[in-house]
Amino acid sequence: MQPLTRRTVLSSTAAFAATAALSSCDGSGGDSEAQEKIDNPDDNINAEGMPIVDEKITVTMMTRRSPDTAEDWNEVASMQEMEQISNIHIEWGPIPWEQHEENRNLAITSGDYPEVLHRTGMNAVDIAQYGEQGTLIVLNDVIDQYMPNLTALLDENEDIRKGLTFPDGNIYSLPTIYDPDFDALNMQTKMWVRQDWLDQFGMDPPSTLEEFEAYLVEVKNGDPNGNGEADEIPYSAGNPDQFVQLFHSTFGIATRGLSSGYIDADESGALRFWPTADGYRDELEYLQRLYADGLIQQDIFTTDAASYNTLGQEDVFGAAAGQSPSAYFGSEIGENYIALPPLRRTAGDDIPAWNMVYSPLKFIGQFVVTDRAEHPIEICRWADYFYGDEGARLFFMGIEGESYEETEDGYELLEHITDNPDGLSVNEALRPYVTYLGGSYPGLVLEDYFRGTESSPQAREGTDVVAPHQTEEVWPLFTYTAEEAGELSSITLDMNKLVSESQAKFITGEMSMSEWDTYVGQLEQMGLDRYLEIQQEAYDRYRG
Repeated sequence: MQPLTRRTVLSSTAAFAATAALSSCDGSGGDSEAQEKIDNPDDNINAEGMPIVDEKITVTMMTRRSPDTAEDWNEVASMQEMEQISNIHIEWGPIPWEQHEENRNLAITSGDYPEVLHRTGMNAVDIAQYGEQGTLIVLNDVIDQYMPNLTALLDENEDIRKGLTFPDGNIYSLPTIYDPDFDALNMQTKMWVRQDWLDQFGMDPPSTLEEFEAYLVEVKNGDPNGNGEADEIPYSAGNPDQFVQLFHSTFGIATRGLSSGYIDADESGALRFWPTADGYRDELEYLQRLYADGLIQQDIFTTDAASYNTLGQEDVFGAAAGQSPSAYFGSEIGENYIALPPLRRTAGDDIPAWNMVYSPLKFIGQFVVTDRAEHPIEICRWADYFYGDEGARLFFMGIEGESYEETEDGYELLEHITDNPDGLSVNEALRPYVTYLGGSYPGLVLEDYFRGTESSPQAREGTDVVAPHQTEEVWPLFTYTAEEAGELSSITLDMNKLVSESQAKFITGEMSMSEWDTYVGQLEQMGLDRYLEIQQEAYDRYRG
C-alpha cells in the first residue's frame, strides 16, 4: 500500500473533531443489535483473508447508481469477482442518481431502509443527527478489529482519522480517500484557452484579468474558427459552479480549498463565510461585466454537461473550465487547449495561490451502515477490501486479462477499452467491468489504477501548470455535534439557496451590484451569525 503522507495538504485535512474528543472515544455502540453482532461474531465469519464468510450471505444496500454505469451491477465483472472471492452477494437497491437524497431521506423517515446506504452522499450534518440517534452504527470497533486496510491508512495519517471522527468520539461512516500525491485528482478543474487562437490573435496566454477579458473579446469578434459565422462562445463550463470557481483564487476567496464549502479564512487567518466577503463581491462584479458583454455563454445557468460537450465538439469555445478538453471535445479540437495558472488581478500582483484543491479526505458519507445491519462485520470486511491495493485495482481496472494487463510500465487498460473497435469511449467500454464511473464511491483512489479523465496526459499537463501555486492549507468539511447539526440543518438550507440563486442573478444582471447589502442582510436574517458561531466551534475543534 502506498503511504499517504504529504506536505501541508494532509496536515490541513485534519481533524473535524478535537483531539480531546478522540481520547473519549470508546467505540461503544450502546445496546444496539448491530453492536452485539460486532461484539459476538458468529462462526460463519473469517476474521481475515478471503472468503469473508464460509456460507454465502446477502447484504442489502441502497445505492445511487450513476447513468454512466451498467443497470445491473451484479452483471459487472469486477462485482462478480468480488462476490466470488468474498462469498457475499449484494442486493444493490439502485436509486436514480438525481433523486438520491430524496429517496434516502424518505427511506429513513419511513423506517424502511437497508443495511447500507451506499454512495448516497450523506453530509456531516445528517451523519451527526442519524449517528447520535442510533440510525447509523458506531464503526470504531469494527474498523480496529476487522478493517486492516483502512486502519493502516488511518494509522499512517492521523489527520484522516480525526477527519472521520465526530465530536462524540465516534466514526459513523467509511470515507473516500484520494491519494494525496495524485495532484491531477486533487486539482481537477482548470481554465483552458485555445493556443491556436492566441497565435491567430498574436497574443500571449493571458495572465491577468484584463488580458483574459481582451482574449475573450477577440474570440467573440475575430471568427477564429474561420467559418464566417459569429458562433464562437468566448467562455463556458460544464456546470455553472466551475466557471465561477476558477476566479476564486484571483479574488482571494475559498482560501482553504473546495472541500470546506463556504467557509474559509481571511488574510488574518480568521474564519469567515466567504460569500459575504469583499473579494466575492468583486468577483461577481467582474463576471457580471463579462456576461453583459456577451463574453460568457448566455444560457450557462440552464445548460448541462451534455450540451457543453456537444458545443465543444463544434469548435466554438475560446475558454473552457474542466478537467481535459480532449476528453470531452475530442482530441482534434481538444488538443489545442492549454491550461492557465491562476490569473492575477493586475500585472503588478503576484500569482495568487491556487484554491481549486480538494482535501484528500474527499467524502465521509458515501458508505454508512445502519442499525438494520444483520452483518456489520461482514459488510465492513467487504468494504475494507477496496482500501487496499488489490481491491483498488479491481475497483478501477476490472479483471486482469479482460479489461487490463500488467506491463513493464505498470497496469494498463487493454486496447479494446482504450481504442474500442465499435467507437465506444473509454468509459463506455469500461462499463461492463467497473462501477466507479460517475464518482461518489467509498474506497482508496490510487494514481496507479485510476483511469478517469483526471489521469489523461492533458489533465496531467494542466495540473503541472497550477500545482506549483496550490494553496498551502486545505480544509475538509467540519463535523458537528447532533445539536449543532440540528441548528445548521435549519439555517443552511435557506442560506445555500440564497447564495446559489443570487450568484446567478448577480452575474446575469438580474440583480444589480447595488443590491449587495440587501443580499448580505438577508443572509444575516437567516441566521448567519449563529451559523458562524457553530462553524467557529467546529473550527476550534479542528485546530485541536
